[in-house]
Amino acid sequence: MAQGFLEQQAKRINRKNKRLFLFLLVLNAGLIGGIYFAVREAMDLSDYRTQKVVAGLVILGVLVMVSVIVGLAASARSAADSSKSLILLFPGNTKEETAQIIDREAAEGKVLVDEYVGEFSDGQTPYGDRILLLPSYFLFCSAMGKVTVIPRDKIYWICAQVGRKGRSSFIVRLIVFNEKKTFYIEGVDVAHVETIADKLYRHMPNVFSGYDPFTLSYELDALFDRNRAEFIRFYEEEKKKRGMA
Repeated sequence: MAQGFLEQQAKRINRKNKRLFLFLLVLNAGLIGGIYFAVREAMDLSDYRTQKVVAGLVILGVLVMVSVIVGLAASARSAADSSKSLILLFPGNTKEETAQIIDREAAEGKVLVDEYVGEFSDGQTPYGDRILLLPSYFLFCSAMGKVTVIPRDKIYWICAQVGRKGRSSFIVRLIVFNEKKTFYIEGVDVAHVETIADKLYRHMPNVFSGYDPFTLSYELDALFDRNRAEFIRFYEEEKKKRGMA
């Protein structure tokens, strides 16, 4: 039986996560072993300070091992049942029903936008946060395997927010304004994130195309949290101006 999109995504992420978690386990064992061999001759287990160091190393090792086991188990569960990896921001269809819709639309070739948020060299296998736009949903697939699902009819505006505000660090991200909250997707390359936004605008018209997205995104982000009704009023007004109502 052919694998659905979500199952393929979950199994691919599971393989990546296995390698990552096992690497962390080996690295942790190597660090603890290296510390032990470096100080073993000076260790005196009858000394209270030495006992504290040994106890700290044991606790660190146990915590890392437990974290790896929990991570591997969670990743394996998502691979076994891809619907478990879904995060639904809005009530309505169950995870199983939503997964069926996503897999059906992907199998029918209705993926409108499929982009990795990171930037990759030619020939390099993409890996990391991924976004997809389908007729029914906007999907954010995190590098760790979780898939956030937002119905398209719940989205107000998606914009590329790239630039520097005041003395803060340079910002490269996509912002998704939807009925429930603003959703942020961090990027790494300005041109790439702007290209993703342009691709999304082909299927989801840019209601605020007449404004500078960087400046307006900050203003609307604050307005969205402070006065949702005023945000909606402004949004509907702009839709009418551009004949989208």
